[in-house]
Amino acid sequence: MSNALLSAAVAVIAYILGAIDTPELCCRKFMGRSLRSYGRGQARYEAFWREEGPVGALKVVLPDVVKIVLAVLIGGWLLGIQDHALTGRALALFCLEMGRMYPINHRCLGTLGIKELLVGMFVISGPAGFLTLLVFAGVIWLTKYLSLAGLAAAAAAVLGTWLLARGPMTVALSALLLLMMLIRHSGHLRHILEHKEKKLTRRTDLSYKFDEDF
Repeated sequence: MSNALLSAAVAVIAYILGAIDTPELCCRKFMGRSLRSYGRGQARYEAFWREEGPVGALKVVLPDVVKIVLAVLIGGWLLGIQDHALTGRALALFCLEMGRMYPINHRCLGTLGIKELLVGMFVISGPAGFLTLLVFAGVIWLTKYLSLAGLAAAAAAVLGTWLLARGPMTVALSALLLLMMLIRHSGHLRHILEHKEKKLTRRTDLSYKFDEDF
């Protein structure tokens, strides 16, 4: 099978997996209700944490993390047939992010894609993933702005793949992902500049923020 066909297969599989709203499906299965029924925006996830606790959060978040890992591994396995496993994992992460941030089945209105970035980078390259997470945590600690931290992490992912993964296509896909995340986060960046963006606080559980929409 040619590289083009394998790449197309990786792109389609990863995008479809990204477009599947795993937290919503898990909430319906385990809690018997829609995640949206807990409220809107920040209030929704605070209410979920209050009512369901850490066990409920684990039931919703863990399957999503497993999905991310599997999607990236599948990409590496398919393009690994042609000895391009690293490129396959990077392509899978990029297309997974496109499905998460711009899902066709939700009118291209998805989430911020930060959880996918942090988890996926570790699958692509452990050292690059650690750098991405370190930058994310540092910016969160300094600014308390999630969106800014997510974009800084995406920029760190580009640097990490360039210095540590050393695959030209991997670097190119990471750079393209940074651009797409800049577009997706543009509203939050505008709010930060206008001092309207809410900061994270110690009193608030952070897990919901990784999937918060505009």
